[in-house]
Amino acid sequence: MSARFALPILAYHSLHAPGSTYATNDHLALEEDLRTIRRLGFRFVSARAVADALATGDDRSLAGRCVALTFDDGPNTDFFDVRHSELGLIKSFRTILAESWGAHALWRAVAGRRHAIATSFVIASPEARAVLDRTCFAGRGDWEDGWWPEAVASGLFHVANHSWDHLHASLPTVAHSSQEKGDFRKVCSLEDADAQIRAAHEFVDRKAPNPGSRLFAYPYGHWNRFLADEYFPGQPPGREHTVAAFTTDGALATEATNRWLIPRFVCGDHWKSPGELERLLRDVPAR
Repeated sequence: MSARFALPILAYHSLHAPGSTYATNDHLALEEDLRTIRRLGFRFVSARAVADALATGDDRSLAGRCVALTFDDGPNTDFFDVRHSELGLIKSFRTILAESWGAHALWRAVAGRRHAIATSFVIASPEARAVLDRTCFAGRGDWEDGWWPEAVASGLFHVANHSWDHLHASLPTVAHSSQEKGDFRKVCSLEDADAQIRAAHEFVDRKAPNPGSRLFAYPYGHWNRFLADEYFPGQPPGREHTVAAFTTDGALATEATNRWLIPRFVCGDHWKSPGELERLLRDVPAR
């Protein structure tokens, strides 16, 4: 029996731009991939639309051949162009989306608060982002949150939850009871989950209220049974902060997908060239 829907959710990192080739620069990869996706006749839906279909069972918004775009970590390069001393101008993900979207009238139908083209999963903690800007970026203050409301208003983006501080190994301290770093599977208590997930949702939703703030992407793609089977399903009625959570498990999302474990394909991990993405997309069954 064929699935009612089967769609790929693609993940990119605007931090990944050390070179000037498809394989070494997610900005170049995204620009090329948008052409491939459009040529193959896919329609864009938001990650929130996938989450809502799984939560309600109403998947009419996912009719046809669909794809969802997500970006992880939320540095400024998701939204602002940057000039690199060796690579020249690096177009932001926003610029790449806007150029493609503006050139194709069909894409305008997906614009709007609930149907943004892409979802940017951002790290919430300002203190953590300041440290990560120095340790993972160029130390120029390029990991801010001022662009979040503008991104939502553009109709191109939802802004979503990628945890409080990612439990990132380069941080001096993290929001975790035993200071576990580098492995989000170590978030296995209500206290630690609330510190990493609930607090991040509340921060993002204050800064940029939007439908994406109730989506969560597991840092490093790390999930555990406590989060998927207890924490998210057990949110107190009336105080739910998350409607779906996304992994990096490299599979299609279908109506049988657990909405606390929605898989994504990651650029550079699950495909490394335009041809590999095309093969992945051609294998997606038509509804």
